[in-house]
Amino acid sequence: MVSADSLNLDVLELVFSYLSGKDLTAIARVNRFFFAGAIPHLYSILPYRLSHAKRYPSLASPFSVISSHPWLAVHVRHIDIRSIPVVKSQINTKFAIECTRALDMCPNISSFRCTVNNALPPFLGSLAKKDRLHDLWICASLTTDQSAKLIKLAKIRTLTLDLASWNILSLLPQWATTLRDHLRVLTLYMTNELNETMLEKVLAELPGLIGLHVIQCAKIHHVAILAQVSHTPLLESLSFTTSEDARELLNPPPQLTSLLHLSIDLRFTPMAPMQQPSPNTISAILTHINHSSPRLESFVLKYPSRQYGVQNSLIQQIIGAYAPSLRNLSFIDSAVGTTDSLTALCRACAKLERLEVWIPVDDLVIFAISIAQSKSLRTLVDVNSHTHAPRSTLRQGGVYTLMSKVENLQEVVTDTETWKRTKDLDDSEDEDEEDFTVTSERQSCYGGKGKTANHWFMPREL
Repeated sequence: MVSADSLNLDVLELVFSYLSGKDLTAIARVNRFFFAGAIPHLYSILPYRLSHAKRYPSLASPFSVISSHPWLAVHVRHIDIRSIPVVKSQINTKFAIECTRALDMCPNISSFRCTVNNALPPFLGSLAKKDRLHDLWICASLTTDQSAKLIKLAKIRTLTLDLASWNILSLLPQWATTLRDHLRVLTLYMTNELNETMLEKVLAELPGLIGLHVIQCAKIHHVAILAQVSHTPLLESLSFTTSEDARELLNPPPQLTSLLHLSIDLRFTPMAPMQQPSPNTISAILTHINHSSPRLESFVLKYPSRQYGVQNSLIQQIIGAYAPSLRNLSFIDSAVGTTDSLTALCRACAKLERLEVWIPVDDLVIFAISIAQSKSLRTLVDVNSHTHAPRSTLRQGGVYTLMSKVENLQEVVTDTETWKRTKDLDDSEDEDEEDFTVTSERQSCYGGKGKTANHWFMPREL
């Protein structure tokens, strides 16, 4: 019999790659052999969150651990900073030194994320030395000198700029020229200084782009985006914000034959309280894009508020255009218009694997019967409606009801927990559809298996 101790270390590392969180920590404490196999995964990502920052310095940062144990630095692949300890509204100097020192020591960093405003400047010098850095997600409120340092990074494949200042935007066309052969995904989020002329200069330098996401940029709307994606014909994913711009969509429509994922952030100004948004804008966009006959696998639609429902006419248009190919469908901050619409949607989309929608906990049985029309649905996500009104909580009994009605449903995800179907192990040979239990695990803020959470409009992993 083969024992765990006799396994090759490479095999053991492969096995441990399927573990995360407390399981990985526990397995590392079994013996020295398991410790050696778990260490590369334990330190592959260095996350830092608000819960850590609140307890600093009594709780040591992962960066100080790397500084104290340099031999661990070689295993670090991802750094993800979403909060920082501050002293009198300034970044804690000791923490900044720890981070910079650790960053200098880690030769194999492939992704760096820092979404805290004004926290990036101390790290720019260290980042410039990282030849293996391919994924960069930052809060880009930078000065001119800081921006000049940043654009020296020449091998970025995935670039996300949140709240970018004019200083970095003015250099973005130059940076795009440098990144022409490398950059594949560009995301610009809440960047109010971005204008159409600047965006066109950038996209003209990036014909190989396969992902473009321009969301909540005040001067950029869907008309401009759909006109300028002619520069990027290879796009597989596209996200943009709509507006009430009176201009018509330009013809001919863009040729987006490779498009698989589309996210639309719907923005409008109601003329009267509780007035429903007109479906004309979204309908026109979908009709415009459909001239390329894309086989969309993922469609995400975000409304300004859950008080607005997804109209039945829009549901029918989605069914008519994308039902044969859709695998993921997301309605964020909105509710599907009627039960009949949801039923028709789940029945028509034969390949639907993931559905993100507001789950009506008080009408759970009716909702479950509607989504049970899907024979392919495996993951159901309860989308946070961001409402302050009282709302019933989805509990284990409710999840069991959903899984009992929907035969292939394996996972239900809420803001705080992931519920999974676990088949009961017994001696019975009867395959009873009720023969399962529901187990839960807390949502990890780290994204699991070394991955970090993305913006809501990014493509989902199926």
